[in-house]
Amino acid sequence: MNWFVSPGSRPQAPAQLFCLPYAGGGASAFRRWQAAAGPDVEVLPVQLPGRENRIGDDPDFTVAELATVIADRADRPYAVYGHSMGGRLGFEVVRELRRTGRELPVRLYVGGARAPHVTAASFFDGLSRVDDDELLRRLAAGGGLPDGLLDHPELVELLLPLLRADFGRVDSYRYLPEAPLPVPVVAFAGRDDRAVSREQSAAWAEHTAAGFTLHELDGGHFFLHDRLPELLRLIRADLTAAVDSRIPADAAPAPACADAAPAADRASAVDPAPAVDPAPAGTGGHRVPLGDTGWSVWRDAILRGTGFPADGLTRFAAPQVAAAADDLLDGDAPADRFDKEFTEAVRAAAHRCSELAADPLLREAVTWQNRGALVALDGLARSGGDAARNVRRRDRERALLKYWQRYAGKNETVGFFGPSCWVTVDPRQPEVARVEHGAALTRRRWVWFESWALSAYADRIGTDPAVRRWWPPRLCAQLSVRDREVWRPGRPPVPLSPVEAALLAAVDGHRPAYDLVADPAVGLRRPEDGYALLDRLVARELLTWDAALPVSPDAEAVLSTRIAAIGDEPARLAAQAGWDRLRAARDAVAAAAGDPDRLRVALDELDDTFTALTGAAPRRREGQMYAGRTICYEDTSRDLDAVFGAPLLADLAAPLDVLLRAARWLVQALAQAYDAVFRSLYEELRAEAGDGPVALSDLWFLVQGLFWGEGERPVDAVAAEFAGRWAGLFGLDTRPADAGPVRLRVADLADRVDATFPATRPTWSNALLHSPDLQICATDVDALRRGEYTVVLGELHAGWSSFDCSVFTPAHPDVERLRAALAEDLGARRVRLLFPTDWPRRTSRTAEALTGPTDRHLTFLPAPGGDPARLLPTVDLTVTDERGDLVATATDGQRWPLVEIFAELLSAHAVDGFKLVAAAPRTPRIVLDNLVVARETWRTTVGECGFADARGERDRYLAVRAWRRQLGLPEQVYVKLGTETKPCFVDLSSPAFANMLCAMVRAARVDGGDAVSLVVSEMLPTPDQAWVPDAAGRRYFSELRLQIVDAPAGEATR
Repeated sequence: MNWFVSPGSRPQAPAQLFCLPYAGGGASAFRRWQAAAGPDVEVLPVQLPGRENRIGDDPDFTVAELATVIADRADRPYAVYGHSMGGRLGFEVVRELRRTGRELPVRLYVGGARAPHVTAASFFDGLSRVDDDELLRRLAAGGGLPDGLLDHPELVELLLPLLRADFGRVDSYRYLPEAPLPVPVVAFAGRDDRAVSREQSAAWAEHTAAGFTLHELDGGHFFLHDRLPELLRLIRADLTAAVDSRIPADAAPAPACADAAPAADRASAVDPAPAVDPAPAGTGGHRVPLGDTGWSVWRDAILRGTGFPADGLTRFAAPQVAAAADDLLDGDAPADRFDKEFTEAVRAAAHRCSELAADPLLREAVTWQNRGALVALDGLARSGGDAARNVRRRDRERALLKYWQRYAGKNETVGFFGPSCWVTVDPRQPEVARVEHGAALTRRRWVWFESWALSAYADRIGTDPAVRRWWPPRLCAQLSVRDREVWRPGRPPVPLSPVEAALLAAVDGHRPAYDLVADPAVGLRRPEDGYALLDRLVARELLTWDAALPVSPDAEAVLSTRIAAIGDEPARLAAQAGWDRLRAARDAVAAAAGDPDRLRVALDELDDTFTALTGAAPRRREGQMYAGRTICYEDTSRDLDAVFGAPLLADLAAPLDVLLRAARWLVQALAQAYDAVFRSLYEELRAEAGDGPVALSDLWFLVQGLFWGEGERPVDAVAAEFAGRWAGLFGLDTRPADAGPVRLRVADLADRVDATFPATRPTWSNALLHSPDLQICATDVDALRRGEYTVVLGELHAGWSSFDCSVFTPAHPDVERLRAALAEDLGARRVRLLFPTDWPRRTSRTAEALTGPTDRHLTFLPAPGGDPARLLPTVDLTVTDERGDLVATATDGQRWPLVEIFAELLSAHAVDGFKLVAAAPRTPRIVLDNLVVARETWRTTVGECGFADARGERDRYLAVRAWRRQLGLPEQVYVKLGTETKPCFVDLSSPAFANMLCAMVRAARVDGGDAVSLVVSEMLPTPDQAWVPDAAGRRYFSELRLQIVDAPAGEATR
């Protein structure tokens, strides 16, 4: 039995390349490879049984057989290339070689292949279960049939059994998690491949611990034929370099199964004494040391910034009228002087409002945010600055100011008016920063559909049975089937009839309905009976039967795959036509970038197209923040490159160490507080269960009120204790209320820091990561390079992987590197939450983006789009006490410390709990070395401020000036009302901003009464301290977001 077809023996070649074909293919697919590979590579195409010269052999074979013949033939350094089906086959071969202790290849090359764990449907999925005509049609559409083959029925008849056998292998493939390979993986993707997306190819990075590279080539799924010279050039260069380096691929052998996970992977698994062992600082290739503190910083960082220049905030400043008002309040000037200055300032502001209302950039931004507000801009632009100052005019000016202050003053990642970019941290660079701006504000722009809009279209086409039967039903994410019963959280199990149980046993989230109802194992007499039964199970809320789109930017690709899988040609063509219309309308929106009028028309037309296709309204959740209200959204990356070097790290190391040690204390105190509650509830439930195991679903239900309820929560006590410790450390509890800034040297605080925030070992995975937002104050890039800067702490996201977000990852050049880095830091088999579609603040933009290959999704309510292989329903877990630690065990035997099950909920509270100062009437600016850790802040209420009842613009302005003097406020501040989600910039010298502030306060009183909080903080940086440049010399506000990894407890410098 000859497994190899050698186009020319080359025993002297330094390397061998074993090639595995795509489904239906044979060794002849690689007949031209030897000539193209050159003299240094011996190409050995593998001839699988049942094809070409082995057509008489049984096409069935095992991975173990294939691994053995390759290992026996390999007599020098070798690599494996697999295309499409051959890619996953090659992956399993290498895993089998590792399991059996044989020599591993120096490279695994995969072309046109989905990563093994990817379960999103592909254009070629399900071909083993369709009829011959549909199989051939889809193969031809995907470029998988030789030209003219269909003209030779005898050849087609010969080929069909092989195609069915190979696609049966594809359709039945199930990925079983193991440790990543100690072999570098190089993936190749066709830019026009309909079957495998770039993201699905990039996901191979999760399966190697030795390095990953992705190359994109022109062409479709079978680019190995069309782009052979380019493909072989890349392989030859890489394989030659690998052989020349002579670094053994198995130099760092990995365990064969997840249960034998290495120490770095034990963060979320196994031992009921669950402390996390972080990797030593600086040892990960993606991290660099933070001085000698023991902490380490990711090399990748994010620079967030505004899309409008910082000096835009000064355009409404009116220092002359402010001085006149203060003199009037002091009794040192006549009223007519103030009235004259005030009238002129109001008029000037009105003219500026009218000018800005016509500004194309502002209009484009507002068009994205709220097309309804364009009426206000149109009115301002049309009427000019001398229009009558009636209620409508004042309302329109306030509306404009709210947008203007946001776009010029807030570091938000949204659209072109809040672009971010990935930057680098490099301690080898001797400069503070190296910054190069591009020619434009943005480098790239994307327009994405919100997933809810795509689900609306999918639901509409899914009302056609001819469409729906080609989609896979799924067990509702939060449910589990055991012993002919469906288990539900918080409710009794649902008994199943034999046929219902058989059908649910066949449902795997991948098999389409038409295949399920025809399965003899289900025992249905007619397909129509099966479809009716599926409908009944959906009505009973046991199954979902729809497109199962994820709440993420991936929803578009998934929907395309779902439509392509429709086997009924008229239904597919109709669904595709509507889909093409919707995407064309979206593409017109993207093409309108830079033209506000064209954008407005394109968005209106998209709305109309959407409603015509779905019957649904084009907006939802009106008035809510972070709600994904519209059909689509735009994200961008800033046209800027920056590298931050050693001097900045050196300046930040000591003060950040203090903050990070406090964050470590906070996340662990939070875990301990909730663990005590878990323990108490566990004991109650255990007593009720008669000392048996406790169902996690019961514990989960009871715990939710302690996370989200309005009563006393553990996080509240921990946050209060945390703020109190800071007050003691800074001496705030003994300082006079009107004292000036607190300036401290970290070196003088060493003993107090040790006592205040004693080192504690993190016991849950997310506790290892902290992300500070740092706002650098410098007049320009040159001043930054000279070291003339101050750094201000914006926020510190304690216990939170803030990079793991779909709003950031599309702009990164290598997302798989980020994914691998996060997995290295946090370990394997983390438990993530799969949220319901209506969960607050969960949209396509905010979806997690760096889920690791072995992570699981905990489900507790109906939630769409999860990978069935990853789902972990709460009803499938029980909680037990093992040697004093609470451990959650799944029905498949996997185990986690209970705290890991709640890790994402704990992270959400750790972020909110990191507050350095308690809510005193005034707290001073606090500076550690060269880091401002807290801005000067004043706290009052709507009722106490004194201007909620002021009437008329003149009296309101004077009331605001009097309030400013009473509290001793600077002219430029940020104001946060208790009824608002975000702070708002206010220039207290400006009549326009004073009018806006009074309106905000009045609205807050209507919503919440006089007790609504009003918090004011100093503005830092100020507009003249913004340094991020553009090509025109304008400067923008910004903040640098770092991701910092914990040091082993007790090793940080004291």
